[in-house]
Amino acid sequence: MSDAAATILAALIGFVGGLIVAAYTFRQKADELFLAGLQYLEGGSQKRNLGIAAMELSWSSRRHRRVIVPLLVGVASYLLLESGQKDAAHELENLRRVMKLLTGREGRRRLGDEGKAALLDALKRKKKHPETEPGLWVTAQQLDDWIKRVEAS
Repeated sequence: MSDAAATILAALIGFVGGLIVAAYTFRQKADELFLAGLQYLEGGSQKRNLGIAAMELSWSSRRHRRVIVPLLVGVASYLLLESGQKDAAHELENLRRVMKLLTGREGRRRLGDEGKAALLDALKRKKKHPETEPGLWVTAQQLDDWIKRVEAS
């Protein structure tokens, strides 16, 4: 093998190795961001806002979506049925963002039977007893829209 061919081959091997290392580093950083975002899903509106933002950033990762969907179902159920915030605009926006992910085409595909049942249960309980459930106040029209979208999956 000539020196030129050996140099080209070495450069090509170095380039491919660099790509592999870069891809691994990118994946590792994405995992770190995702795991850091998990801690923000609990403990107050603003922290939840940050956690939802991290989940939105990680949404394109098929690997992470398997974990994100059940977490978001739990967040939605909490906001609908347990949050004492009633009509807090920031929490209503958090709920809208969560429901946008869960009721979008990809979210509905990923819900699975358990997630779908849990989400429908929370939505229907809220619709049936809007004043007695301590969660956020959501219009019947909005609840109907979300129920239809989940049932369509």
